[in-house]
Amino acid sequence: MTTKTKWIIGGALTLIALLLIVIFSKNVWNWFENMLVDLLIYLIVFGAGWLLGRFGGRSKRDAK
Repeated sequence: MTTKTKWIIGGALTLIALLLIVIFSKNVWNWFENMLVDLLIYLIVFGAGWLLGRFGGRSKRDAK
């Protein structure tokens, strides 16, 4: 395959990807928002667990 052929294939794939993004942009945005909400929930739960583990529970004086 020549370099010119590779550029043509790459350009065609880029155009197809852009076209699909334009057509399905609403669906992509909804998926992205759902992923962000899920990630935010996971971060809050992880942070709460970390804070409870770090600062909660027994103190060092009672760890004997």
